[in-house]
Amino acid sequence: SWCTSDIDTTRNFISEQMTGLIRIAILLVMSMVFMFGMNVPLTLIAMIPLPVIVWYSLFFHHKFRKGFQECDENEGKLSAMVQENLTGVRVVRAFGRERYERDRFGKQNSFYTNLWVKLGRLMAFFWCSADILSGVQIMLVVIFGVLFCLNRGMTAGEFIAFISYNGM
Repeated sequence: SWCTSDIDTTRNFISEQMTGLIRIAILLVMSMVFMFGMNVPLTLIAMIPLPVIVWYSLFFHHKFRKGFQECDENEGKLSAMVQENLTGVRVVRAFGRERYERDRFGKQNSFYTNLWVKLGRLMAFFWCSADILSGVQIMLVVIFGVLFCLNRGMTAGEFIAFISYNGM
């Protein structure tokens, strides 16, 4: 179970996530270069929430890693339990332990399911609050960008382009 899961995770990372990470890194660097070229003060204002966002992401990354590791370990326990019962079905029947093994499996399965629910709630909280942090960052860019436009420090076209680059 662990080997199959690890191989699938590695394949998924290489085929999908690694290319996404490279694309995001290139977009981030290019948009920052363009933003600095348009308006340095507004770019610095846009970067104010970044340390908070990075710290927040690292904080939750640790919790996610622990949660996924616990889920993986319990998936292995559940698979081992199923394998033992399937290979030893005659012994289980001979000693009349079907009900005991079914209850034991149900208990382990419920525990495993609750781990995933708990991890899902943690991820939902992370994504909701990360969206709020991103919204605050966008709000800062919009407010100060409008002020720069009103004070003739930036044209409306530059402001729209800046917002597009900021979205990247």
